[in-house]
Amino acid sequence: MLILLGLGVVVWVVDPNVFKTRIETTVREATGREFTLAGDIELKFFPWLALRTGAGQFGNPPGFQAEPMASWQHARLGARLFPLMRGELEVDRITLEGADVRLMRRADGRGNWEGIGGDTPADPQAKRRHVTIDGVDLTDSRLTFVDQVAARRVEITALNLTTGAIDPGKPFTATTIAGLAHMQGFAPEGVRFRVVVPEAALSEDYSALDVPKFSVELGGMQSEGTIRGTFGEATRLEGDVDTNTFDARALLASLGIEAPRTTDPATLTRIDLQSAWKFDAGAISIDPLTLQLDDTHFTGNFRRGAGEDPVGEFTLHGDRLDIARYIPVTDPASPPFVLPTAELRALRFRGVLELAQATYEDVEMKGVTLRLLLDEQGLRSQPAPKTAAAQ
Repeated sequence: MLILLGLGVVVWVVDPNVFKTRIETTVREATGREFTLAGDIELKFFPWLALRTGAGQFGNPPGFQAEPMASWQHARLGARLFPLMRGELEVDRITLEGADVRLMRRADGRGNWEGIGGDTPADPQAKRRHVTIDGVDLTDSRLTFVDQVAARRVEITALNLTTGAIDPGKPFTATTIAGLAHMQGFAPEGVRFRVVVPEAALSEDYSALDVPKFSVELGGMQSEGTIRGTFGEATRLEGDVDTNTFDARALLASLGIEAPRTTDPATLTRIDLQSAWKFDAGAISIDPLTLQLDDTHFTGNFRRGAGEDPVGEFTLHGDRLDIARYIPVTDPASPPFVLPTAELRALRFRGVLELAQATYEDVEMKGVTLRLLLDEQGLRSQPAPKTAAAQ
């Protein structure tokens, strides 16, 4: 009781801003980064010992831009009092408002998020402190990722993130991320998305991930799936995905991409796919793949190897297709459909499309095989390879 009374007097009498310089110095020494608290500090005493700050920022390491790695307008952090006296840290919900996080990977592969814990190794004999967090709330924030290796910039605005309790060795629960995604080729206003992960298990050494279920909303497309795998020198992940029946034209429009103009404008409006996928050290495989394209049902697979200049290969088997519906509109004044971003234009695919039955105007065909190539020049058909006898 006397301890509680004494803490109450401290909170009532002592101005916590006298500790601001000490807090800033401690963080700088522990991380090697600049750390400033521009706003006032408030200390409150409930069942939680709560710390609330105004604006602040956390700097980049040497060799990166002078701008801070993270800044915020308001922050709140609390710790439960009695566990703290026992040497345990039970953290209340961490709340950040108006955060601006800037992640960067330089051309040499180094990221500005590396080494935050400092370069001094932890004492292997020291007792590990058990730390739990009641959850994280991030509101009205922005996340920017610049990858100089892949010449890519991704920005998420109007970012809101919330999680359930975080306890080492236990699954994360109730994680939701929503915002507007911006990247080259997207609509200027961004693409609205929402990701919900009811539960995710991450090993204590961050080497293994298991997501039994997730859902994603992007434009008019909704999908559910799973993710599991390991991280290390080579990342290996696998899972499955199942979408709703969505309008591909509406999805492309939300991405700021004009859909191909076809003879029948009702094409590409009913898409549905299910697949299992694997990512293995840069190589990608989708097998099996089930795709519903308007009135046509496809099955097949897709593979793309690792390396500097990989080529994707696919095989699709369809039941029946009315080819005339998908013929581009014959308008000389109409510009051709062009892949919208440098990343997409750099992709190269080739494969085989087999149709049990195809129609074109009054012509009906059975056992049709098309060999297709997609590269920077667009999508086009290729002649069948010559056999040894033909050569």
